[in-house]
Amino acid sequence: AVENFITQGVDALLVVQNSPETTSRTLKLAHEAGIPEFHLTHNPPNEEGLAGFAGYDWVHIGELAGESAVAQDVSRLIMIEGKLGQGTASGQTEGFLNAYAAAGKDIGDLAQNVGVKGAGGEDLQVVFWGSGGWFADPAKKVMQDAITSLGPDGFDGAYVHNDEMMAGVLQAMEEAGLNPSDYWLGSSNGKEKSWKWVQDGTTTTDVNETATLEADIAFQQIKAYFAGEPYKKAVYVSVIPF
Repeated sequence: AVENFITQGVDALLVVQNSPETTSRTLKLAHEAGIPEFHLTHNPPNEEGLAGFAGYDWVHIGELAGESAVAQDVSRLIMIEGKLGQGTASGQTEGFLNAYAAAGKDIGDLAQNVGVKGAGGEDLQVVFWGSGGWFADPAKKVMQDAITSLGPDGFDGAYVHNDEMMAGVLQAMEEAGLNPSDYWLGSSNGKEKSWKWVQDGTTTTDVNETATLEADIAFQQIKAYFAGEPYKKAVYVSVIPF
């Protein structure tokens, strides 16, 4: 889609990337065409053509989720990442593990064995890893495989990197006859449905990221770019727990 817009000769591009490799290519094409490319949410490659970025500190997002899991004594975790190898997903996983380490918990060699099932220490073992690609259906399949492999007593929590994937996870659990409220379930995004999940006790925690705030910052960046005014090219939005 981005390449089509470049061919059409648009004035600027505002992108939420899903693939670092594709983004690197479109940044090069946009730069060659003289079109500024701005990004939201997922940290893009810092290459020529990148005119601005607004997003969140994904390591901190993971830390907040991890602190919740630590408080609930989660020790046998299912980890469903967004897109393996993408900075956003890697940051959330890193932050989650950091929270356990900061609390003095034994996580063994987890930080060096991301993606390895069963890696961990006395206080945290990731019993199942998977990638849901940020969408519900692939995440549902990962959760179904995890439940089949582990059984209902083989895990006590799941960290799912966004709300769309959590929707698939909840469906998989319900279809397997499991009560989601019996497990620690953490996610992030801030979609309205996640507020109800937490309020009803369906999930345990959701680290909300306000998409409208990201968009407002991007608008200010684009406006400043075309006005020839100075602006911050990378802005990380604050997250305040409550």
